[in-house]
Amino acid sequence: MLRLENINASYGYLQILWDISLEINRGEVVAVLGSNGVGKTTMLKVISGLLKPSSGKVFFRDEEITGISPDQLCAKGLVIIPEERNLFTAMSVYENLMMGAFTVRDKKVIQRNLEYVYELFPRLKEREKQLVGTMSGGERQMVAIARGLMSNPELIMLDEPSMGLSPQNALIVFDALKKLKSQGVTVLIVEQNVNTTLQFADRAYLMDQGRIVMSGTSQELTADDRIQKMYLGL
Repeated sequence: MLRLENINASYGYLQILWDISLEINRGEVVAVLGSNGVGKTTMLKVISGLLKPSSGKVFFRDEEITGISPDQLCAKGLVIIPEERNLFTAMSVYENLMMGAFTVRDKKVIQRNLEYVYELFPRLKEREKQLVGTMSGGERQMVAIARGLMSNPELIMLDEPSMGLSPQNALIVFDALKKLKSQGVTVLIVEQNVNTTLQFADRAYLMDQGRIVMSGTSQELTADDRIQKMYLGL
């Protein structure tokens, strides 16, 4: 469904990504793991059209989308939930969710999607009139994910969804992602939380200094001595 071929990307003269290649199949949950500053977010910016690569190509459903604007990608079914979340804090939960449905013209589909995200996050249904700016970090992350799902995406990308959350709220978010997986939603998750992410991802890529240094199934990476020593504390 999503494929990166030999992506190189820079900020000015500083090269961040070096020959990044990866692939995500329909219905998979794929994680890109690594510590802060290794290029994970830069890779998402390239995929989502926020940063043009210096070389390489991005394909979505076998169509090249390299450099296509984020709004066009959203209309094609590719949605990113950024680390910053970018929510409208002076608006209610319901209003934020409706903003996520701006590419959907069918009111019945919008209503169906709304019921779906309320089933996924019952707390949002309870607080649909609450201003997002008054919510906790975990609740805001729920709103961010739910808003992304309102556009009927075929693939959803999440940048550090557990960043800044309490352990309890992080578990709530990961439980929601497990539900998405069980329902066949294709997910690309970028995370520093290696242990928890490997528990539900199908496959994972490990990044270091702008390069993919390891890839395999979650079971393979979990069993790897280097992963155990560097990230799992074993």
